[in-house]
Amino acid sequence: MTEKKIFLCILSLALMGIVVGGICPSSSWAQDKKSDDKSDKKEQTPITRLDEATGFMLEGLDDNQILQFRAIEQTYRTVKAVEDVQLSVTRAVDSCSKENPDIKDQMSDRLRSWKDALRPTMKLAYKKLDKMVLLQSFTQPSSVRRYLKMFDEAIFYRNQGIKEIPVTKKESCLKLKDNMDKTEKSLDKLLVETLGLETTLKTSEP
Repeated sequence: MTEKKIFLCILSLALMGIVVGGICPSSSWAQDKKSDDKSDKKEQTPITRLDEATGFMLEGLDDNQILQFRAIEQTYRTVKAVEDVQLSVTRAVDSCSKENPDIKDQMSDRLRSWKDALRPTMKLAYKKLDKMVLLQSFTQPSSVRRYLKMFDEAIFYRNQGIKEIPVTKKESCLKLKDNMDKTEKSLDKLLVETLGLETTLKTSEP
């Protein structure tokens, strides 16, 4: 299991195991592709197109360039997965508020504070990602950005098949709130460590 997946699983468990898209994903897009295309190997989906684009990107790269590509890919995956989690938690809070109007304000306030705590780190993550894209040496930055857009399309396609379970019971809602209280600082620290946001960015071997 990669560092990114460990982070996401911890995030999921820390927030009471809400069913969200992108949590503890399979080890590679290639595995998803095999599952999606089992009935028709010729079918083209955003996932198969991303898999093909990944192979094309890696073709002819030296070891250091492969490390650059993987670093960009993993950073982007982690950032997008965190955004997916935030969206799912937001939907959970909305369903809690709808079914339990007496705790609506405290749930909304807790969510706002929780997201605000992560916002500076997410901005820093995107800033680092932009720098990685600009400084990499294996292709034009615009090509990397097009590749990342394909990644977004693959995420959207895969998440269409994931059914979320609404959180409506008051006890579960309060547990979610309590866990946001407990994890606000620790999750931010874990994200910083996972993405190496306090380390100097290197694009070449010494």
